[in-house]
Amino acid sequence: MAEDPDAGQDLPVLDDAALQDLRDEAGDDAAQKFMEEYLVMLPVRAAKIFKGLTRGDTETTLEAIISLRVSSGMAGARRLESYCASLESALKHGHSPDMTAVKAVLFANIRQVVREASRRGHLPPKSHGSAES
Repeated sequence: MAEDPDAGQDLPVLDDAALQDLRDEAGDDAAQKFMEEYLVMLPVRAAKIFKGLTRGDTETTLEAIISLRVSSGMAGARRLESYCASLESALKHGHSPDMTAVKAVLFANIRQVVREASRRGHLPPKSHGSAES
C-alpha cells in the first residue's frame, strides 16, 4: 500500500468546527495564536519530512509527518491531515514514497490551506517573525 495522493480530496481544506472546538476550550486568542503558529510552521514541518525522506531516516520522517498530521487535525486542515495519515501508513508498512510526488502533493495541500486560511482571515500579521520592533 503506497501513499494515496488523492487521500482526503472529498474533505474540506479547512473545517471551521475544529477551530471552533479550540476556541470553546481555550478561548479566541489562544485559538487564533494556534492557527497563526500552525500556518507559520507549515514550511518547517514540510522541510523536516523532506529531510527525513532524503536521508532515508524513517523515524525522523514519521515523527515529522505525525506532528504535521496532529497539528493539521487541530487546525481543521482535514485534507492535509488525511494525506499525512496516508503517508504515515505507507511508511509504517515499509513503503518508500516517491519524493517528487510527496513534494508535489504536500505543497499543493499546504498552498490550499494557506489560501483558505487567508480567505478566512487566519493569517498572522505581516510583521510576524520579522526583524521589525
